[in-house]
Amino acid sequence: MPIRWTNRADRRLWRAAVTFSDLAALTARWLEGDIRSHPGVMPNHGPDAETQPLIPLLAAANCVGFLTDSSQPGHDAADCDGILWEQRASVTGFVADPELLTRLVDAAEEAGLLLLVSFPDDYLQRGLVVTRVNGMDYTRFGRSWTRPELRGAWPSRLINETAFDTVARAAQLTIAAPEFGSSNTLWTVLDEALRLPSTTAR
Repeated sequence: MPIRWTNRADRRLWRAAVTFSDLAALTARWLEGDIRSHPGVMPNHGPDAETQPLIPLLAAANCVGFLTDSSQPGHDAADCDGILWEQRASVTGFVADPELLTRLVDAAEEAGLLLLVSFPDDYLQRGLVVTRVNGMDYTRFGRSWTRPELRGAWPSRLINETAFDTVARAAQLTIAAPEFGSSNTLWTVLDEALRLPSTTAR
């Protein structure tokens, strides 16, 4: 049985984070297995098995400033009990850099992907359905987070107020494939957008 608390080394790393980039870099390390625990995830649990093929791209996204929160591949098949699971390929998270946000939004819109963007103090969005079970809505990505909800996901025992404020001020971004079922379009578009040179570096 996994240990149900964050180990001391991981706690030190998360408590030492100060900037948005610090949090994103630690998230990349957790995705890659270098850190065993992540705020908001059961201690000593890594990414879900279905996420494994996406880890290199998700880690790269975090390293350039897209702090990913949840993701899933496209899927459309019944499980061993005959229950039909339909998933849109999708990713959701936070972006603090306006230039990166524009780049990701432009790439998603040009490719015809579904897109939700919200900012602090915006009206609350219900999000978009990314998973259906036997035809019934099951999971949504992109529902607007309130500050208390964010604090629950980034708890004060691990994340100091300075670092937390960078997440609370960031844009909340969700990108998803328009169709349910297997699709690589989202991941191709995201990969290409992340590889574009930043205009601030020119």
